[in-house]
This record gives sequence, structure tokens and C-alpha cells, in this order.
Amino acid sequence: MSEVRKAPGGLIQAILSGLGRRRSPAPDPGPAHWPEAPRAGPGYETEDVDVRKTGLVMAGLALSALVAVGLMLWLMHAFAAGQRRELPALTPQQTAALKPPPPNLQADPYRDIARERADERGRLDGYALTQAGRARIPIDRAMELVTGRPLDPAR
Repeated sequence: MSEVRKAPGGLIQAILSGLGRRRSPAPDPGPAHWPEAPRAGPGYETEDVDVRKTGLVMAGLALSALVAVGLMLWLMHAFAAGQRRELPALTPQQTAALKPPPPNLQADPYRDIARERADERGRLDGYALTQAGRARIPIDRAMELVTGRPLDPAR
């Protein structure tokens, strides 16, 4: 299968020739001191665009948008009203005002914290039977038993 390859310069030449055609000589602006000619008429192009017809078209579009929005709102209301009629009436339990429960405040939080800490300290530092054949011992004593000698030489 033979491929036909064109020289890469062909693409560049085509681009340059296209750009060359686009350039046109700049129009002569004329002297800057020429006075403006007095204007006669309404001050806008009257032959190309009829302003009255354009205004009527814009008003018609706005009116049709308002009618579409109004129709949509009416249909939504009618649909919702039909659905409400089909629903059963609410029970007194459903319409009753909800009253949240009162907060469960502690009478003396510092005493509660002290009691909790004393319980924890007793579990950590005291002896007790937990299950049949098991006992709880203080942490310091457990460390002495594990290492074979006391960790605190002052004892």
C-alpha cells in the first residue's frame, strides 16, 4: 500500500495565503478636524429595524413567559390540592405539639466525679475476687510479681 505524502510546506503556504487575503488596506479616516454633519431624524436607523415591532415582540415574549409560569404554579397547586384530599385526616397524636423532655442535670457534679474517681482508684489499688479462681491485685504489686523485685527501691 503506498501512501501519498505531501510536503509539509503546503500547509504553511495555504495558511499564509489565507492570511494574506484577509488583509485589506485600512480605510482613510479623513481629516480629524471635519465637523460632524447635523443629524436629522430620530437618531437611529429607521429603515432596518422597526422599534415598535421589536417592542411588541419583546412584550409578547415576556407575556408568554408570565403565562407559562402562572400556568405551572396553578397546575402545581391543583395537583397538591388533589393529593391532600386523598390523604386520610391526621390523628390527634400527629397534630399534638411536641414538648421535649427536661434536661437531666446532675445535682452535684463534683461529688459524682469524686465518687467515680474513688471507685476507679479502689479497683486499681485494692484486692478483690472477680471470678471463681481469679483475683484483682494492685498494679504496683502486679509489677513486683512480674519483674521479681520491687521497682521502687524506697519500699
